[in-house]
Amino acid sequence: MDHSTSNCQLNPGEVDYEFESNEVPKPLLVVDDELVPKVGMTFTTLEDAGKFYRNYTKAAGFSTRVRCTNKKGNEIKNQLITCSREGKWKSKISLTEKTNPTAGLNYPTRIYIHTLKDVGAWIISKVVLDHSHPCCPSKAEMLKQHRELSMSIRRTIENNEEAGIRPSKTYQSFVAAVGGHRELNFIEKDVRNYITREVRNVSEQEDAKEFGKYLLRMKEKNQNFFFELELEEDQSIKLAFWADARSRAAFEYFGDVISFDTTYNTNRYNLVCGSFVGVNHHGQSTLLGCSLMKNEEIESFKWLFQCWLRCMGGNASKGFLTDQCASMKRALEACMPTTIHHWCIWHIMKKIPSKLNGYKGHADIEQEMSQVVWNSYSKDSFDRNWNDFLLNFGLADNKWLSDLYEDRHIWVPIYLDHHFWAGMRSTQRSESMHSFFNKYITRNSSLIQFVKQYDNCLGSREQAERESDAADFHTVIPCATKSSIEAQFQDAYTHQKFRKVQAQFRGKANCITRLTNSALGYSVYEVGEQVSSSIFNKFVVTYDSVAAEVKCQCLLFESRGILCRHAPSVLSFEQVSQVSPRYILERWSKKVKRRHTHIKSSHDEPLMELRSKRFDQLVFRSQNICEFASESEELTAILHRAYDNVMAEMESLKVKRKGTSSLSHEDANLESVNELQSPPRIRTRGRPKNRLGSKLDKQIANATKKKKTKVLSEINLFDGASAVHSNSSQYQGHVMNYQFRVPAAGDNSLGV
Repeated sequence: MDHSTSNCQLNPGEVDYEFESNEVPKPLLVVDDELVPKVGMTFTTLEDAGKFYRNYTKAAGFSTRVRCTNKKGNEIKNQLITCSREGKWKSKISLTEKTNPTAGLNYPTRIYIHTLKDVGAWIISKVVLDHSHPCCPSKAEMLKQHRELSMSIRRTIENNEEAGIRPSKTYQSFVAAVGGHRELNFIEKDVRNYITREVRNVSEQEDAKEFGKYLLRMKEKNQNFFFELELEEDQSIKLAFWADARSRAAFEYFGDVISFDTTYNTNRYNLVCGSFVGVNHHGQSTLLGCSLMKNEEIESFKWLFQCWLRCMGGNASKGFLTDQCASMKRALEACMPTTIHHWCIWHIMKKIPSKLNGYKGHADIEQEMSQVVWNSYSKDSFDRNWNDFLLNFGLADNKWLSDLYEDRHIWVPIYLDHHFWAGMRSTQRSESMHSFFNKYITRNSSLIQFVKQYDNCLGSREQAERESDAADFHTVIPCATKSSIEAQFQDAYTHQKFRKVQAQFRGKANCITRLTNSALGYSVYEVGEQVSSSIFNKFVVTYDSVAAEVKCQCLLFESRGILCRHAPSVLSFEQVSQVSPRYILERWSKKVKRRHTHIKSSHDEPLMELRSKRFDQLVFRSQNICEFASESEELTAILHRAYDNVMAEMESLKVKRKGTSSLSHEDANLESVNELQSPPRIRTRGRPKNRLGSKLDKQIANATKKKKTKVLSEINLFDGASAVHSNSSQYQGHVMNYQFRVPAAGDNSLGV
């Protein structure tokens, strides 16, 4: 049954207008007499009367609903409040098929409340306390009417949702704070419903608009925020790219090598998420841009990479890591021809079992292929080892392996390690960012939820960098050896990178250096490294004493920027005490002042109602007061007395302000205008009241009027001119006047 019954007519004969007798039927349960409603009780407002009755119903063990509300114009004249199980509702579903529980039974419990004319007070006209169903006060707190989320609880839920904390964890934090489930006056379902109804309540029609407003707000906060949108003919989002001001500034220092990867199931529209990830001076992943794409076609990637170039001032990265995607490969070749493309070797090696599973001894094939890929230290040796591998296992005709060999220059380490890759060999850094998203968003998430979590990810990366910068400034990692060369790196490098250097100096103990050739200051060494009890790997290391240059066959310095253990072995043999500055990269230095560290990452401030803002400000200030007062019982008692006095003063002021108020241009301000409420919306059933009636309709109406002979008294609950309406929650919204640029004919892009 609908809680609002607009056609409901109360029978005046049922209402007791005589106040001589104050007797009420004996309730089924013993409730404190002060809580029991009685005929003749008066209240200042209708809200006070409803609150009083709700307190009684909670003590008695049942819940209520507003059965009817009669109004004259916009003024409420009377109200009928009944037990929530009142009314007999007949389901269209047969009893044998009906599985959902029903609460509708014909229970008489109710009260009538009406306003006293010329007094402004509200009075209870009739009370029925009889119940034909059992009531249990101990279970009343489980009824929906008596479960309530306070302002403090609601703000905590909103903040936790903003931070990506799951509803179950949020609820458990409330349980832990009060000392058990029984101490809460709400359940976990209420938390989830509030998130769904209030926090995540973004329709598909409004989602894209809110996403666009987010981009514009970020642009307003910092003009260096960059975004571009590609729209379909119906103005739906086809492609999107954005990067905040901090990311654009960080590209100057960490944009030399980029990892780009895509992932799915991050939003309800199945838009593909792509992230641009770099490596900072601590070796940490840093987000440099994000994208959403409707598909993974070549043209989509071309549009995206061109946006990336425009965003970064036309500066292409030196290296670009992606997965084994032909569309990305062709788009990169077209947009960044000078950039070295690197396929993710981890993805390729991961495919070996599925691609070669049909061959006999596929486990040995996988092991041997890994040896060829990782332990070939020259291009010629790789070619020889690869051909031997194919012949030994009869794989010469395997198309997948043949295609891989044709593209060996973009995935085999020996073909790529001559170039700097900042320690990246795969797109796992991008995938780690995606795993961060996947913890908090699902395929049903809205776009605005996605960008909020992206902001959280940006913030977490920024904080990690700030913490590492502080550790580098305030602390020092002691050297592992007595080497003066190690001390050079200790003074210059960040902690994380110095630890990488230390690992190489410790590994020097496993190396045996032997001079093989020397002439005119140019020496060739063979360094044997013991990797196990019976295995020695040999590396050729050259040293030019004139140029102070050392090179190793392993190419660790060239690819990762860390001097390998074989080089210090040779330098020790040559009795070199200081390494050339060319081997101390500014890329890993803790002494460089980087511009992006002074820029905050983008973070969208929540659009809160004015009451929520005031609440947060009060809570913030009261925390310091409470912390000070908690030092002793005397201070706590002083604060309690102050709270009591302030509460009494506020309640007195609230009572004085009840009623009508006015607002003129003389005393209006922005805050007062923002607090204006829309009039209550009137919901009607059936045909409109002002519809032009037929001749038969008019005859029926006239006949009905003639039958009305009873004259209503001055205290008439049912004014003939009153309109019955249902109670509905009023929500305050915020209108944001953002405008998008109208694209010209044939131009479906939008960017700033």
